[in-house]
Amino acid sequence: MVTLEKFGTQRFYTAMEDLRIFSNLPYTVTHTVSSLLMLVLGVVYMFTLSPISAGIVLVLIILVAVCYFIVMNTMSSQVSRLRKFNEHYYSYVDDLILGFKELKLSVSRRKNIMEKYLNPNRDDSEDLDFKINYVFLSINMISQYGLYVVIAAILFGLPSLGLLERDDVIAYVVVILFISGPINNLINLQQMYTRFMVANKRIKNFMKDFQIDDEVRNPIQNEDHKFQSLEFKNISFNYESENDEKTFALGPIDLTISQGEVLFVVGGNGSGKSTFINVLTGLYMPTEGEIVLNDNKDLNIKDDLQDSMTAIFTNNHIFSHNYDDYVLENNKEYGELLKTMQLDNVVEDDTEESARRKFSKGQSKRMSMIFALLEKKPILILDEWAADQDPHFRKYFYEELIPKLRSEGKTIIAVTHDDAYFHLADRIIKFDYGKIVKDVNVVNNKEELAENLWA
Repeated sequence: MVTLEKFGTQRFYTAMEDLRIFSNLPYTVTHTVSSLLMLVLGVVYMFTLSPISAGIVLVLIILVAVCYFIVMNTMSSQVSRLRKFNEHYYSYVDDLILGFKELKLSVSRRKNIMEKYLNPNRDDSEDLDFKINYVFLSINMISQYGLYVVIAAILFGLPSLGLLERDDVIAYVVVILFISGPINNLINLQQMYTRFMVANKRIKNFMKDFQIDDEVRNPIQNEDHKFQSLEFKNISFNYESENDEKTFALGPIDLTISQGEVLFVVGGNGSGKSTFINVLTGLYMPTEGEIVLNDNKDLNIKDDLQDSMTAIFTNNHIFSHNYDDYVLENNKEYGELLKTMQLDNVVEDDTEESARRKFSKGQSKRMSMIFALLEKKPILILDEWAADQDPHFRKYFYEELIPKLRSEGKTIIAVTHDDAYFHLADRIIKFDYGKIVKDVNVVNNKEELAENLWA
């Protein structure tokens, strides 16, 4: 996740373009093999007529090909540079789509993104693309003239040196003209191989950067793996810039969370709450320390921890399709949850289309809560979930829904700023500068509790 935040979604778009280039690979390989076969047969025939002359012609052809390949390889850096332009372009498009409201409110901002970023990017990439194609075309023309040089050597050079009989000149010229097509195919296909090499290098870097793991792991079954406790032992996490400079540090943290506990996480902006949640959910891997689940050190802590929890983040997202194992249609539990979340009058039926349409922010988070509860995982993590709810439902969430979920055995870890409801937690931890500065067992006196935490 840290890598995704660092490189952005544009890397995925350009990676898709790189993968699309390989759709031409079967065509390229087929034509390469057939052209090489015709070239070999032609050269073998020339050797049967005059081995020395055939050797000279072959050397000339190889010299032309080497010169061509050298120039072509120098273009790989230009092709790679063109892909960089595409990455920047997609980042600007992301800004246009995701920040359209902010752009709409500012004439200067709209003008700058178009005139200083998007338009120059397209102009520069267009110029570079033209230059690359122009060089490819020029090299192809040079290769054609290279063949003319070979033919001239056969017609005039080899006979005058006594290396080729006059009767064999016509046969040689016919063979050269016959194999000129395969040679041109090989030359023209070289630009495709250059693009393949650049795309292959970029895909390998992409997989390395995002640490793509081919191993598919079966999730644990929650019925057989009951959550008992979660322990952070001297956990630390450090953000690093592109220059490997540490910009923010979380920890060290020592914390134990028990089954059925309602834990509120509080703190100011930039105090480390979100980083803590990302480490807790396994989205960030700790740089130091140990996480112990159910007193078992032998578990694959990242996978097994994630299998034990579900989370709703600040910027929640409702997927366009159901990628989970549960179904909504004819699901009585889903119907009950709609009533519990007071959405039964908003969602008309139990179809996926009704559940995944456009909602207000508060309603969207309620739908995310329903989906999270249908996963039936023992730990529920909420990152400022109540912030977008109206006062009535916020009160309902803290005073009725949380106690209900606790009674059902859920362990709830909630990031919140609602100090009016702090007394409803079992425990509250406060972050400041990446560290837990207070860990309070709640007593039923909300005034003293709020003063104690914010002091």
